[in-house]
Amino acid sequence: MLAEVLGGTNCVKASVLTPYYHRIDFECILDKRKKALPYGSHSITLGRLPETLWESNTQITESRLPPGAERIALEFLDSRAFCRNIPHLKGKSAMQKRQLEILGYRVIQIPHFEWNSMALSTKEARMDYLRECIFGEGKS
Repeated sequence: MLAEVLGGTNCVKASVLTPYYHRIDFECILDKRKKALPYGSHSITLGRLPETLWESNTQITESRLPPGAERIALEFLDSRAFCRNIPHLKGKSAMQKRQLEILGYRVIQIPHFEWNSMALSTKEARMDYLRECIFGEGKS
């Protein structure tokens, strides 16, 4: 579904590992016109980790994107990411979101109770939900 929303399977990467060793469910890049960029059509250099993590003279370099582009991390959160009986995010998921934002991502976290709700029971409703989250627009 995500590939359909973004315009093809080459516009989304699944199971991406970040420099902080967080696993992102899906990653995509939008240009300044909010159009998904296919991977391979632009040069993106990911940061390189130092040989040892305690080296102080080596910095993690920022990734380079085309001007005006934004990197999006899309995560689907299951029930373990929330406190019991309330929709309050636990520390690990909240920390991961903060660290991804520091790396320059716009983080979209989709809770299981929204994705599995009756309101999103059809494919079209889920695709509209993804469009709204990613592009900020509803059905066209």
